[in-house]
Amino acid sequence: MVCKTWIDRFSSYFVIFCSVIIFAQSDVPRPRGVSLSKASLYLPTKDFTCFDGTATIPFSYVNDDYCDCFDGSDEPGTSACINGVFHCTNAGHRPQNLPSSRVNDGVCDCCDGTDEYANPTACTNICEELGKEARAEAQRVAELHKAGSQLRIDLIEKGNKKRNEMAEQLTQLEKDKSEAEKIKAEKELLKNDLEMKENEVLKVYREAEELEKQKKLDQEKETNLKESTEHFNRFDSNNDGELSVDEIKVVNVFDRNKDGQVDDDEVKMFLGGDEKVDKDAFLSTTWPILKPLLMMEQGMFKPEDAKTDTTETEAEENHEELDADFEGNEEDNSDLDLQEEHEEDETVSEQSKSYNDETQKIVDQASEARTQYTDAERTVREIESNIRNIKQNLEKDYGLEQEFASLDGDCFEYEDKEYVYKLCMFQKVTQKSKNGGMEVGLGNWGEWAGPENNKYSVMKYTNGIACWNGPSRTTTVNVNCDLETKITSVTEPFRCEYKMELSTPAACDDSSTSQEHTSHDEL
Repeated sequence: MVCKTWIDRFSSYFVIFCSVIIFAQSDVPRPRGVSLSKASLYLPTKDFTCFDGTATIPFSYVNDDYCDCFDGSDEPGTSACINGVFHCTNAGHRPQNLPSSRVNDGVCDCCDGTDEYANPTACTNICEELGKEARAEAQRVAELHKAGSQLRIDLIEKGNKKRNEMAEQLTQLEKDKSEAEKIKAEKELLKNDLEMKENEVLKVYREAEELEKQKKLDQEKETNLKESTEHFNRFDSNNDGELSVDEIKVVNVFDRNKDGQVDDDEVKMFLGGDEKVDKDAFLSTTWPILKPLLMMEQGMFKPEDAKTDTTETEAEENHEELDADFEGNEEDNSDLDLQEEHEEDETVSEQSKSYNDETQKIVDQASEARTQYTDAERTVREIESNIRNIKQNLEKDYGLEQEFASLDGDCFEYEDKEYVYKLCMFQKVTQKSKNGGMEVGLGNWGEWAGPENNKYSVMKYTNGIACWNGPSRTTTVNVNCDLETKITSVTEPFRCEYKMELSTPAACDDSSTSQEHTSHDEL
């Protein structure tokens, strides 16, 4: 009711108030450039004391175009003091204070022209016209806030309802979490119990598997030992139990580069720099390098008379690849194929496992218990995540009366020639090129950053994607009253710093409007 009365009678009261002020201003004697509120400090019947208290001078020194006070208070109506202040009365419009340096500078700063008193004809008094426009604008703003305040009331109701619902959800989720944790504990006990039984019944199978694996490894080692011994005996032409340089030089397989001879580098590689090797050294050092070459000799190369230039080139490439594979490798590379076959056998063995009925039943029960425990654990995590999200939302500042709460998560877009901007309230701001590409984060919700008397007029979004060789992007959102929530403009006044204008009924507060108009001094 108070708001309605103020809005309906604002214009008439404004005119009456201004008339009274104009009369009072013209009736109170004061020096040029002095405001009505400070008129009592400039009494012609008394000496003038500087506002900073540093000096007292005869009143005739006031506005004599000579600066006597350090604070410039003795020259409000001249430009003598660099720190002086000239007051424009601007009867019929808003009063104005400006630096005394702008007095008589040829520019009409006051709408009543009083700052250019040295040339009275230079300025025209336009205060009445400006005042009329200002009053019309004030009435328009008042009517906008009046209409918007009704929508704001709806937003407040929705906001409080949303918070109440979140509080109820939080209470229910806390209960759900307690129940879910009990179920998880029960599933874990069951899982642990069945896994113990599973380990017991599978112990025999696992031991058998290990024995089988060991048996295969032993067989592979025995085969490898037999094969390597046969080749050693074949190469040891004098049967002295050692393989010498002369003996390997006559064996074609030691000629790795197939140039028709076994050179010193090849001898060094196979004998490890020694003049000869015994059977044990041959098995541990020479055979791992020699066996792949034997396999190539037997399966990959064609007879000498059937070779073409192409096959020779391919053979050389294959040798080079083998050199790279085996050079500097201390492991038994000759067993690679055997290991692959062994792994394949293991896969087949795993796939073809079969247990007796009782064992299979326990294995199935343990597997099902693990699945149920995993599901129970996932349920607890999901509930905890929902609890965290709701608590974060409940801790957010949605305004004095929760007027912004219902807007949380709502997204609004704005397009210019190049980009599409998106503001998701209390979450993030993004930018995307119309030519395609990924969204660029311009900031995540930070805090309200308005002035002390209107905190909820500015939103700050920080820690966006960092600019190239620059800071992280930030966005400042100025919140204004309107009948619709929308973005009205987006600019980038500084590199990586964006500015948005957002209109919304949530910002339509009648009390702030009345405070704005009553705050003007001597209107």
